[in-house]
Amino acid sequence: MKNTHKLIEYLSNKLHSIYEIYADFENNLTNTKINLVKRALSQKDIGQANYRLEYIEGNLFRQAMLIMVCSYLEEAMNLIGEQTMSDYAAKISKKTNENWFKERKRLFNDAGISFKEIEEECDRINDLRIVRNCIVHAGGSIIKCQNPRQVEKAIKKLNERDKDKNMNLVDIFCADKFLYLGDNIIATTIIASEAIIRHCSKAEPT
Repeated sequence: MKNTHKLIEYLSNKLHSIYEIYADFENNLTNTKINLVKRALSQKDIGQANYRLEYIEGNLFRQAMLIMVCSYLEEAMNLIGEQTMSDYAAKISKKTNENWFKERKRLFNDAGISFKEIEEECDRINDLRIVRNCIVHAGGSIIKCQNPRQVEKAIKKLNERDKDKNMNLVDIFCADKFLYLGDNIIATTIIASEAIIRHCSKAEPT
């Protein structure tokens, strides 16, 4: 149990570091936008600069961060599983038709960890996982991804779920249908990941 506590502390520290990187970037991006207004630029030049900052630089950074947080969650669930389940590595190495998140949830479920009380966080992560896959496998192009309708459905669910919170999560821009990740999506992913990790840490060693 002592080693499990150390593992959870390590995972929490790592997630905090990821959050700090995200927060620093968003703060710097906001300050840069504010400073643009103070400069003697035309409205056209300011608009072009803001477009580049938000839809190119900001979007690319958030895409990279989404991939990082999803990878962190997968790593964290694996580490806790290996720490608490004697046969975890053998089970995870078997090929299944499940996605990585569903598979790991099932293994923890089999070990007595029910995810019902954090079902919303799990649904959120599953939708974010679909968005992440579009970035990894199709460069954020919905048209080029394997299942465009699945991606569009995930985007709709993410925005519908948090519509009362005034969140800037994910949208589609350009006629070519590229993903645009808003400035709240990484914090949302981190919060959901943290809840899942804390829940998985309740597993008793077997």
